[in-house]
Amino acid sequence: MAAEFARAAPDPVLRGVVLGYTCYEERAAAPVRFRELPCTYVPLILDMAEGWSVADGRRPARAPQRLGSFVAGLTDGPVLVGHSGRACCLQVDLSPLAARRLLGVPMAELANRSVPLEDVLGRVGAELVERLAGARSWEARVALVERAVAGRLADAPPADPGVAWALERLAAGGVAVGDLARELGWSHRRLIACFRDAVGLAPKLVARIQRFERLGALLSAEPGAGWARAAAACGYFDQAHLAREVRDLAGLTPTELRAGGVNSVQDPVAAAA
Repeated sequence: MAAEFARAAPDPVLRGVVLGYTCYEERAAAPVRFRELPCTYVPLILDMAEGWSVADGRRPARAPQRLGSFVAGLTDGPVLVGHSGRACCLQVDLSPLAARRLLGVPMAELANRSVPLEDVLGRVGAELVERLAGARSWEARVALVERAVAGRLADAPPADPGVAWALERLAAGGVAVGDLARELGWSHRRLIACFRDAVGLAPKLVARIQRFERLGALLSAEPGAGWARAAAACGYFDQAHLAREVRDLAGLTPTELRAGGVNSVQDPVAAAA
């Protein structure tokens, strides 16, 4: 198996819009499959090879989708992603508010779904992928994407400032959704509706995923961290609450998550099948 991974940071003018780029190329003797975990960014997969299979990790018996380039909305469960053995793509990780602006569709329409790029960007998306395939280097491909994103942003409406503020407050942890609504002067119903439009999921569920991401970051930084300390540090009530949340969101035990839970189609430690 031969795999190449390269990561790139966005241009400063796109900070907060693009969270990062991953260039990925792999040739394997057999099909490869990974488990994707819930996250608070929107991956845009620009495919230059043979495409992908995408399946619901909670319903593995269901036939997977076959996709080329695609965008994946926020999910509240694991997703199984694979390729035939040959893969080449550029992954663009977008903040959900930026994805709402760039794609021009309510993010609720993409929640728990992976959608062909052409379905949201039409011919513009297909032309971008064609140009990427013809570029001679990953640096050139990233530059093409950055120009396309900047150009589309120029004509896009701004993000909802109330949702942007609420997302930051939730990310900091320790705030109740009801308190957010009161501080904004919104009804609870309005807060949920605005979140579903701009982010894809209701705020309480987004907060759960943010907490799960904090746990993943802690385990990466401190692989030997005890579960009781991890629960307290990440905002869980106790170790049992942590275990339930990990099982519900990732379909894994905490021990399995520590051993090899992954959150990117390019992660080289992803399990191959």
